[in-house]
Amino acid sequence: MEEVWNATIATLEEEKIPLAVSRKEGGYIQTATFPLYKKEYKEWANAPTFGSQGFCALEIGLVEKDPTMTVVGLKGYFKRKSGFSSKGFRRNDKSTGVFEGLLAKKIQARLVAKKFPKMKSIVLGCNLLYDDETLHYLVYEAEPSQLAYEQGLRDGDMILKIDGQEVTPVNLFDFFLNNNGEVLKKFTIQRKKQTLEFPVTVFYLSPDSPRLGFRAERDPKSLQFKVTEVFKDSPASQAGLLRGDVLLRQNDTDLDNWKHYYRAVLAQKENEAQMFRIERSGKVLEKKITPAAVAPSPL
Repeated sequence: MEEVWNATIATLEEEKIPLAVSRKEGGYIQTATFPLYKKEYKEWANAPTFGSQGFCALEIGLVEKDPTMTVVGLKGYFKRKSGFSSKGFRRNDKSTGVFEGLLAKKIQARLVAKKFPKMKSIVLGCNLLYDDETLHYLVYEAEPSQLAYEQGLRDGDMILKIDGQEVTPVNLFDFFLNNNGEVLKKFTIQRKKQTLEFPVTVFYLSPDSPRLGFRAERDPKSLQFKVTEVFKDSPASQAGLLRGDVLLRQNDTDLDNWKHYYRAVLAQKENEAQMFRIERSGKVLEKKITPAAVAPSPL
């Protein structure tokens, strides 16, 4: 309860949402009213209006179900400042649930980062969100260009078991925290009315491992790995790697899927040159980049 309360308050502070009532003993928070941009109001409030904008206030309740689980309930109240509909001006609008969902994810992410710092180095290729209605973790943000989707997981999949053991809020992180490097897990999921099993490879990328000093993402359309950022004074920068370069091959590994990409990262060793084949403006080039002992910092 203490950890969830602190994470909730810290998230509201980070989002610059002012508090009106804060009763820790009862697990109750009421925010002051705060203004929203038109785009936010349109996404977060069910307002069938033209040019709507307005305000929001939140009620948040924390309930400790047992010593291992605290549930956070969020409810948004929206009031229109401007914008016309058949219902008139300055009406209260119902929430779409989008804003509350975003805050819940941020609270959960803060909790995990605080309690299980190693998890930020675990690569699954999606996120897992606990669902109070089904009492199971659900897959979300399994994008077509990410590792989880590549391995068969889809948004909305209900995680029943991992390696034959039922998944609960108490043991979820135990399946990942003892992993080093690459490990294969068997996921049992429920998708609609079907129960399916998938072999899922999970990677642990140690923050202390030597790094090359660039970031890459897989393009959603071409599914090619493109360099999105090159850190200043990093080995990649010194070797002439540029933002927008397409990564084709690293040493003897074709970079054509996430498994190959992360296996190549895991194989990197300090002061051991990595040979990259890249594509730039239609030309294929070779780049030799030697990992640094300390990970370079972004610009």
